[in-house]
Amino acid sequence: MKKYFYNLLYQKAYSRAFFGSLGLAYKEIHVVISQFFYWKNPFSIMRVAKYLLYSALRPLLGRSSKISYAHTGEDRIIESLLKKSIRDTGFYVDVGCNHPTFISNTFSLYRKGWKGICIDGNERLIKKFSYLRPRDKAVHAVVSDQEKELEFIKYTNDVLSSVEPALEKQYVEMGQQVASRTKMNPQTLTQILDTYKAPQTFDLLSVDAEDHDLQVLRSLNFAKYKPTLVVTEIDDFDLLALKKHPVFQLLASNNYKLEGYVLKNAYFKRS
Repeated sequence: MKKYFYNLLYQKAYSRAFFGSLGLAYKEIHVVISQFFYWKNPFSIMRVAKYLLYSALRPLLGRSSKISYAHTGEDRIIESLLKKSIRDTGFYVDVGCNHPTFISNTFSLYRKGWKGICIDGNERLIKKFSYLRPRDKAVHAVVSDQEKELEFIKYTNDVLSSVEPALEKQYVEMGQQVASRTKMNPQTLTQILDTYKAPQTFDLLSVDAEDHDLQVLRSLNFAKYKPTLVVTEIDDFDLLALKKHPVFQLLASNNYKLEGYVLKNAYFKRS
C-alpha cells in the first residue's frame, strides 16, 4: 500500500499536480476566515465566500487555477525559490507594497495563511489593507537610509509613485501627471521592523521603491534581521557586470547569492 501511494504521488506528474492542488485548496479554505473576515466590516464575509469558491475550484481546474497576482509572475518565482511546504506559513516584509491585491508580490502568500508588514508612502492604499488584508501590519511610511525630509510624489498611475525627483521628467514625458506631493520624514527599515516586532529571521523581503531600492536595503541592519529571500527591482542590472552593481555588492557582502534576474527583478537568497 505504501509503495502504491508513493507511485501515485511521485511517479506520475499529473497525479502529483492534482494532490498538490488538493492540499493547497485545503490550506486556503482552512485559513480563509481568519485571513479575510474583518469584524468591523460585515460585508467582508462576501470576500470570504469569494476566495472560498476560488480555493474549492482548485482541484477541478488543476494547473489552470495557478493564478499570479504579481505584475510579471514574481509571486510564482518567489514561492518556487522559498520551497515552503503546503502546511507551512511564513512572514514577509513588503516595501513599496502599493495595492493589497493588485500587482502584489505577497497577496498569493497571504491567501495561504502568511502575514507580514506592508509599507508604502501612499496613505490611501495603505488604508485598504485593513479591509482587504486585516492580518497584515500596514505602515504608511517612506523607507530610506537618508535622514533628510523626502518628497513623496504620487502620479496618476500610482504604481509609479516615488521619492526620486529624477523620475518626474521621465514620467511626465510618458504622459503621467503629478497627482500630489507630500513631504515625509523617512524611516529606516530597521526602525519599522523594530517598531512592529518583526521576527529577526523571516522568509521574504520584497522591495519595489521605484529607483530607491538601494537606499531601502542600506537602511536594514542585516546583522539583526535576516530575510531568507530578498527580491528587489533593479532597472539597470547588467548580468555581465554583476559585481559592479551596488545592490549586488551590498547583498553579497551580507551573505546573499543571486538566484536569478527576470524582468527587472533580482532574486537573492541567503546562503
